[in-house]
Amino acid sequence: MGRNRRNLRLNERIEDVRTGNPTTVQQFELFEIKAHYDQSMALIEKQFDIADKLNQEGKIEESKAILRSQVVFLQGVLDFYIHEISKYALYHIFKGEWNQTERYNNFLVPMFEVEKAIESPESKEWFFSYLNKRFSREVFLSAESLKDQLNLIGIEFNEVMSRAFPRDTEEQSRAEGKEIVMEMFVRRNSIAHQLDRKHETAEQEEIDKEYVNKFMENTKAIVTAIHTIAESKG
Repeated sequence: MGRNRRNLRLNERIEDVRTGNPTTVQQFELFEIKAHYDQSMALIEKQFDIADKLNQEGKIEESKAILRSQVVFLQGVLDFYIHEISKYALYHIFKGEWNQTERYNNFLVPMFEVEKAIESPESKEWFFSYLNKRFSREVFLSAESLKDQLNLIGIEFNEVMSRAFPRDTEEQSRAEGKEIVMEMFVRRNSIAHQLDRKHETAEQEEIDKEYVNKFMENTKAIVTAIHTIAESKG
């Protein structure tokens, strides 16, 4: 009697098994992606009213807690925007509607995902679903990860920084923009992971409404620059 042989085909692998009905991955147009961002920003801006009210009542530390939460939320909104614009851009590159980039040409896709494409050659939906699954696990908030992601999707980091933070030269814009992105990322991590406390003294870093306003304006400048470039590509 011969041994039973295991079927080792890649498409037999079961990924992300969950109970219930699977959620359909929706594709959004550029104006819808921007609308998601704008709606989120509006909610964050409304938190200033709460912070102001607490401050007027003499609840200074509680007011500062709201301001710190806004910093974390602002980074979350930026990260989600990068996820959405990345899926949109890469899918349009895949369909031949945007120009390919060097990083796109070296973009790795697992073989079990490739088999889905082979089994359904008439559809490209498998690629968008894969992008959604892959990017949902990644964070693009550090200067280097943001730079790499933007360059992957054909929206050059240097051009974004030049539009967001215009200075006399592109190099000055790039340097200042990179420093701003780094500072935003570091402060977000400090708040999210240590409640803004210094390791040396356990005291919280100072924060005020002016700082959060500037943080918000920098976030808006980056997203506006990215979105303007994306819209110019059609």
